[in-house]
Amino acid sequence: MKLRELLGAIDGISQLPQHPAMDSEVKGLTTNSHATNVGDVFIGMPGTRVDGGDFWQSAIKAGAIAAVISPQAAGKYPPLAPPYQEGIDGNSPLVIVAADMTKACAQLAAAFYDYPGQKLKLIGVTGTNGKTTTSHLIEYFLSKAELPAALMGTLYTRWKGFVQTAAYTTPFAVELQKQLKAALDAGNEYGTMEVSSHALAQGRVLGCKFDVAVFTNLTQDHLDYHKDMEDYFAAKSLLFGSDYLTGRAIINADDAYGKRLIKSLADSKVWSYSVNDSTADLYMSDLNYEPNGVNGTLHTPKGDVAFSSPLVGQFNLENLLAAVGAVLNFDLDLQMIAAAIPQFEGVPGRMERVQIDSKQDVSVIVDYAHTPDSLENLLKASRPFIPGKMICVFGCGGDRDKTKRPKMGKIAAHLADLAVVTSDNPRTEDPEAILQDVLEGIPDTVKPLVIGDRATAISKAIIEAKSGDGILLAGKGHEDYQILGTEKIHFDDREHAREALAERMKGNWGVGNG
Repeated sequence: MKLRELLGAIDGISQLPQHPAMDSEVKGLTTNSHATNVGDVFIGMPGTRVDGGDFWQSAIKAGAIAAVISPQAAGKYPPLAPPYQEGIDGNSPLVIVAADMTKACAQLAAAFYDYPGQKLKLIGVTGTNGKTTTSHLIEYFLSKAELPAALMGTLYTRWKGFVQTAAYTTPFAVELQKQLKAALDAGNEYGTMEVSSHALAQGRVLGCKFDVAVFTNLTQDHLDYHKDMEDYFAAKSLLFGSDYLTGRAIINADDAYGKRLIKSLADSKVWSYSVNDSTADLYMSDLNYEPNGVNGTLHTPKGDVAFSSPLVGQFNLENLLAAVGAVLNFDLDLQMIAAAIPQFEGVPGRMERVQIDSKQDVSVIVDYAHTPDSLENLLKASRPFIPGKMICVFGCGGDRDKTKRPKMGKIAAHLADLAVVTSDNPRTEDPEAILQDVLEGIPDTVKPLVIGDRATAISKAIIEAKSGDGILLAGKGHEDYQILGTEKIHFDDREHAREALAERMKGNWGVGNG
């Protein structure tokens, strides 16, 4: 693609500059001046601490044929001024000044990769909790129907023959469009994407069109980024506007914010879902809960069917309804979907059981629950399957919303038999200060264990549990790292749980003490 064609995709530039570089072939896009290659276009994105546009000169020296920067960055280098700086002669660098860098970056990325997010049949899943399980279920049903599908989310980007660990729930625009193009080139026809509130607020998914958009729920999270819950909701709601959604919305009617979203959209564009409200478009009835899952009847706009699911907890039933609703929009057979549900193996770090031996006398569950709502759901869903005491090991992340810490402490104190308060990812905060914030929500009548070192907390909870007890390791789920200060070290709850279980079985701890 010629630079002239690419820059024509940016809104707000009515007249393109006369410059020799305009007829150059664009080799790539980059937002990192240190990773610039010859023939790239450098996009200097403004950040919270520094404006990437300040480094346009380094990018040009590295071989960039042009730089696109913000007015703020341009103002530091007179005489650069909107809409561009032509240069005094043909050897001068070409710098384009874009008033809205977020939009410009997304438009450049979509245009450079030839709009793959409009060629795939995209399903976007947003909400505080349930995005990962719902998107995995959608991918699973599509694969059962032998429909080639890519999955992009919190854990990884993957499709047949390819998998890459994810750095963000939703990548930034350049990386996202690159992944979508790769998925399309690999023969995929469908794409399931977790869409975060950050991504929507920052315009990362501009240029994508969604055939289906799913709203799972909205509970307190990310208030270190969003100014309040209304701002958080407004960001999530963007996915259901005309910029993105071309087809149907699948919305949780059991959620208060979901109800609001349903009312704001035309009825013809919405399928609501509820676990047991028969006025919803998708709902369940005759539910029968058993130790190994739940069964009942699934009611949909495409008919009714008996089902059996290994997933436990109402929140997982909601995730199942959302996924079924999404794929029914692509005319998948309902009987096939129902037949596939019992074989779904779950998602790493989501209600994941850690089992090392058939003689293991305690249950250990690892889950990503890191918000008040998700922690409460985890504890309530696990209770029926634990004959003894329920022990909850959890912490809260540093440099994140502090107001949820005492709330999570209160929930653990109320619903667990023993709360073990430990570190999560303290980041640059004092770990002890985070623990104190959590303890503020725990009543004086409850005596938690407070063990700052997470490995020690996991080991002590498992080894000293009594036969029949259940240990819930909450907060990190699939993560295989811990962030201490600015350093990321290897840490996997599941690995430490296996070590503690092996130690427990070797020493016969807890057996007969119940």
